[in-house]
Order: sequence, then structure tokens, then C-alpha cells
Amino acid sequence: MSLAYDNPTTLAEFSSLAGDSDVNRKVLIDTVRDYMPFFDQGLVVAANDGTTDKGKIITAYPEGQLRGYNEGWNAEVATGMDVRYEAAMIRTRSVVDVDLYEQRGAEGDAWRLRKDQAFMRGLARSAVRRVFYGDKGANARDFNGLANLVVPGHEAFGERVIDAKGTTAAGQASIWVINWDADGAYMFYPQHGSQAGLSFEDMGRQYVADKNGKDYMALVSEFKWDLGMALYNPESIVRIANVDVAKLSKNAASGADLVDLMAQALEMLPDAQTGRIAFYMNDNIRSVLRRQMMNRDNLMLNWSEVAGRKVLAFGDVPVHKLGSDVLANNEAVLK
Repeated sequence: MSLAYDNPTTLAEFSSLAGDSDVNRKVLIDTVRDYMPFFDQGLVVAANDGTTDKGKIITAYPEGQLRGYNEGWNAEVATGMDVRYEAAMIRTRSVVDVDLYEQRGAEGDAWRLRKDQAFMRGLARSAVRRVFYGDKGANARDFNGLANLVVPGHEAFGERVIDAKGTTAAGQASIWVINWDADGAYMFYPQHGSQAGLSFEDMGRQYVADKNGKDYMALVSEFKWDLGMALYNPESIVRIANVDVAKLSKNAASGADLVDLMAQALEMLPDAQTGRIAFYMNDNIRSVLRRQMMNRDNLMLNWSEVAGRKVLAFGDVPVHKLGSDVLANNEAVLK
């Protein structure tokens, strides 16, 4: 179920609000969306504390107390973990030789845009990879992605992991189901930053240095994305870990039974949904999933429409495909 929020929360909504004077950002947002449909459902909201997002992960809820007449009761509080999530600053720059641009005459702007779009797509891929695999422990400039939060033994999210029983070292993959919700699971950008944290600036003509340190005149485009991932409600997410990719089979005779695992994951979500639910898996796994579904009686492929695009659905939940360079096939075995 999709909710209505007062402010834009998806890239589709940000794109629709970009005015004619902000054509560069609109081109960037639309290119990111077209290349990475991950953002059709993923929420992107402003941080609640400057460049960071802070809140509490509830691990125990007040359950009330029995009382009798003329008896009082004690005040209770929800207990949990106070957390603060940080955003990362992702930057890239496109440099085009002015002479190459001018040689294309009237086609120069279209040619330059095609060059720039390669950088936009790379920025999108990097951002989604960070959402899943960001590791602030390995790089202080990074933020912690989902794969470093939803792990066995984590106080809040340790119980949100389903073990698919894979054993091949550095040969595992994960399937994720996320209930995107502005209170429980969302991406964020700095509170006073540009819309969705994205910006695209044409820096014009300037001298840049070549590999030998000599200057030449170039057209420079600057791309920026300030983005973080916030996860507060454990019931917003499930990770199916230890999917042994090499052992998957189209009839589930060997390796993981993807249909069964995904059914288990959906049952771990609350019956009353308040956000946008989606599965995420890499292209290798989704290819096997489609074949496993076709090899089952009374289980048909469904298609759902999300942001104007047809998407494979498991029941009524969209199943988004990401490349294996974004959702990896070489994860370690989680224990």
C-alpha cells in the first residue's frame, strides 16, 4: 500500500516537482530512475538532525500492568537503542574535451549528455551498493548499509535473518524484503541539502590537467549525491542470507527453495502494512526464481505496475532485479 506524505519521498515525486529552471537535476533524477528502478519504491526523505538522522530502535514495548480498585500503576517507557545514522558524500565528474564537443556541431549537446549519463548511471549504482554494503568501519567516509546492520546477533535486527543454509565460502547472496516506511526504513539526505540529496552542475569551460599534468580546455559536469540509510523498525525488513548461488536449480531439487524462503520472509512482516513493500535480489537469483515458479503447480508469474513500469511480482509484492555488481554473489557465510 502506498501512503501519501506531505513532502516528496520518491525520486519519481522529486522529478515531477523539478521546474523548468532545474532541468539538470530533473535529467539526473530521471536517468537514475530509469537505470535503477530500486528508487521507484525506496523512500528518500530529509534527515531529521542536520546531516544525520537520529531516533530509537524499540526492542521492548510497554505492555501495561494489571490493577485492582484503589490500586495504582507505574509509568512505563519503551526501551531500545538510541541510534544516529550518517550520510555519505558521493561525488563524480565528467570531463569532455571542448574540441571533441565542437566537432559534433549541432549534435554536440546530445553527444555530451550521453557521456554525462554514463556518470549518472555509475552514481546510481554506487548509491544502491552503499545502501546494502556501506561499511563505515572500513571507510570513515562511508555509512553502514543494510548488510552491516541486519546480521545474526545484532540486538535489534539479529532475528530478522533467515538462513538459506548455503555453505560455500565467499559464494553467498542475500535476498531482501523491505517495507519502506517514513517511520521505520528509508534513505535520507541532509536536512538542508538539495532535493533528494542529488545535484548536477554544468561547470562550463575550464582548463583541466591531462595525465601528464598539461592543461587543455574541457567542459566539466559535476555530480553529487549525499545519501544515508536509516533503519529503526525491525519489522520493516527481512534478509534471506546464505543463498548459495552455485547450487541453485530450476526445480529446487538442489540448493535453496526460493519460493519457500520468500514466503517465510513475507510472513515475518506484520499483517497491517504501512509502507511500500518490495523484494530485492540480483539478476542470477531472479533468473532461477522465475524458473522455480514456472516449475510449480498452481503458481503463476504475476506482474505488478510500479511507477509506470511492469515488474515481476511474488503474489502482489514487486521483485526488483539488481545486477550482481550491486547485490553481490560473493558474500561470506553468515553464522
